[in-house]
Amino acid sequence: MLNPIEMKLFCNILVITAIGFSIGGKDKKPRFIEKIIDDQAPAHLWMKTTGDINGDGKTDILVGGRNEGGIVAYLAPDWKKQTINDSLKISTSAEVCDLDNNKIQDVVAVVNKAIIWLSGPDWRVHLIDSVVSHDVEVYDFDQDGLMDVIARNQGAFGGIGGHVLNFYNQNPLGVWTKYQKEIVDGEGLKMGDINKDHKQDIVANGYWFENTGSMAVWKEHKFTDTWTWPNTYIDVADMNNDGLPDILHSPSELAGTYYRISWFEAPENSSSIWKEHIVADSVETIVHSIGAADFNSDGKKDIIVAEMQQGADPDEVTIFYNEGRDTWHKQVISTGGSHSMCIFDLDRDGDMDAFRANFAEHTVKMWVNEKKH
Repeated sequence: MLNPIEMKLFCNILVITAIGFSIGGKDKKPRFIEKIIDDQAPAHLWMKTTGDINGDGKTDILVGGRNEGGIVAYLAPDWKKQTINDSLKISTSAEVCDLDNNKIQDVVAVVNKAIIWLSGPDWRVHLIDSVVSHDVEVYDFDQDGLMDVIARNQGAFGGIGGHVLNFYNQNPLGVWTKYQKEIVDGEGLKMGDINKDHKQDIVANGYWFENTGSMAVWKEHKFTDTWTWPNTYIDVADMNNDGLPDILHSPSELAGTYYRISWFEAPENSSSIWKEHIVADSVETIVHSIGAADFNSDGKKDIIVAEMQQGADPDEVTIFYNEGRDTWHKQVISTGGSHSMCIFDLDRDGDMDAFRANFAEHTVKMWVNEKKH
């Protein structure tokens, strides 16, 4: 029999345990508040990206219009609008970086039938290559102190070039040597240090390409025998906290067909076949956004995806909360959809948010994570 003091302590333990269970359980979901950043953005917002465009240490938002309006930036923290270029027709991908080593941020962008870079602060336009592309990545791949560029087109919608990786080696400054590698046709491009050798590698649909230190030589590795969908959106993240980078795939094209959302578990030997973990099956193949982040601060990476507007309604933006053991708890945070959604801490409060725009819209919105405490 417990005395009154022991009973009070026991009850307090029960209360603390119950609170801890509620916080750690699947009911512990953040609330996301949708806010409009700009309802007069460039027309047809194909491009969305982030970067510290003005060098003040804060992450800014950049969007580009395919039909008109060029590229605009929204400067953190109050999202003041700044025009970078008002005439270019921007395609689906861009990156912020210091391309010319002058300590000022530049923008590399895919535009209509070309890859260009705009040099800050006056945003002069420089041509990298006259080629149609869908995705672009920028990094000093050969570690010579100069930023390089990798691009790929898409195979869907009659695209030409989804079967080729284009490598642009910058050396000397502003001069580009082009290399090409034939790959399986499709869509999707992402970089990450897959084999943990401190060099960024490249991931395409079902394959990763090992950075040998030479832009001319890339070692091909097939990491899955089970994923066959050619058009993918890709992210790289450690999903099971084992210290190894895993790969995420979502089916990004086309409307009216169905596939799945999966992540692939990196083995110790990254050159072997990786185990596929299915997150959601039978989803319409319009999931042109996938990213991993710990949205509820429980120490595990969650997955956020978004459906584009050309599919069946509703166009869900969904977080799959990682509960371990291949168990996921689904939270739909919007039915407005998105194309190429970006994830980062918009309000600098320590938790992950997102900003979005569908490709036929001219409104930029953000979802602010008001995490329960």
